[in-house]
Amino acid sequence: MKLTTRLFAAALVAAAVSSAQAAPVTASQSVALQSGTTVDTKTAGFTINHLVAGEFVDTFTFTGMDRWGLVNASLTTSAQQARFNIDFVSATVNGRTLNFTRTALGTFQNGFEFGRMDDYLLSGPLVLTVRGYAGQGLAAGTAISASYSGTINVTQVPEPGSLALAAFGLFGMGVVVRRRRAARTVMTAAALAVAASGAMAASDLNQTHDTVLAGDQSGLTGAPYVIHTEAGSFLDTLTFHYAGTGLVDASLITIGAGAGQQISFTEVLLNGQALTIDPSVPMGNATYQRAWLGSTLLAGDYTLIVKGIAGGSLAAGTNGIAASYSTTFNVMPASAVPEPQSYAMFLGGLGLVTLMLSRRRRQQG
Repeated sequence: MKLTTRLFAAALVAAAVSSAQAAPVTASQSVALQSGTTVDTKTAGFTINHLVAGEFVDTFTFTGMDRWGLVNASLTTSAQQARFNIDFVSATVNGRTLNFTRTALGTFQNGFEFGRMDDYLLSGPLVLTVRGYAGQGLAAGTAISASYSGTINVTQVPEPGSLALAAFGLFGMGVVVRRRRAARTVMTAAALAVAASGAMAASDLNQTHDTVLAGDQSGLTGAPYVIHTEAGSFLDTLTFHYAGTGLVDASLITIGAGAGQQISFTEVLLNGQALTIDPSVPMGNATYQRAWLGSTLLAGDYTLIVKGIAGGSLAAGTNGIAASYSTTFNVMPASAVPEPQSYAMFLGGLGLVTLMLSRRRRQQG
């Protein structure tokens, strides 16, 4: 082959590689915001799983927001293996940027990544755009199973014009309200009692979620989320089906502004193994809390018991809140983990090679 032909072929290969690198994987989801008995406070959880390593651009469109609102959002992912890993590059909600915190998880650099956006006054529809790389250090196109999850919270507010009209109307009705206040007191108390009894009947404080893990025998992952619309102590049961033993890591994240969006973890157990619960941390107008478990060898099936309090300081039974948390759960099957004797043989082989090289150098010297 002539030199010019070789150069031309090399240029074609380089162009193909460059084109592949410049075309990130794209995905889009439409997510409906959920509300309790009121339409002012809404929330949504979401998750996505990437099965191929490489750059990605994910777009989430949140429907059901019909006017302006204060919006906060969070993203979370955790991993201790390259095939589970997500590296966030950037994320925006209607142009507002999420700020990221990255820390090591075990010995894996940036294994835990958490993004947050404090309250911003935005109008719907809300569009979240997430850019990143799935499969840390792995070549684009490598089969993986890497996921992340998140939550978005909305507290809708009246339009500015509506606020002005409401203020004028309240001023004009002031005198009439004073005259009728006593007569309405009894009626209001009765209505509240009925509403309270209905709220108790619609309890969502003890939830069960079953998650199908994605991936193969090289590694599986899942990222469920949970939403509570009633205040009070809760006990959630999250199950992950896998018939075997594996190295498991898990992370739960919650972020919320105001009592109606707050979750406080009190105890989290995975097959009886306690997760570490970090203290709540104020972040701007919101609070953030994390529960996590480093890579631990556990036998499946896996059951995650989550205990906590939804609704902050609100009275138990208060309905219409939107308090949520998201989860990342990874399993590396034991069959994919080298046995201890394999490590011993490997180290022994390295020692033998080192000894032979040392002797050869002395002979050459």
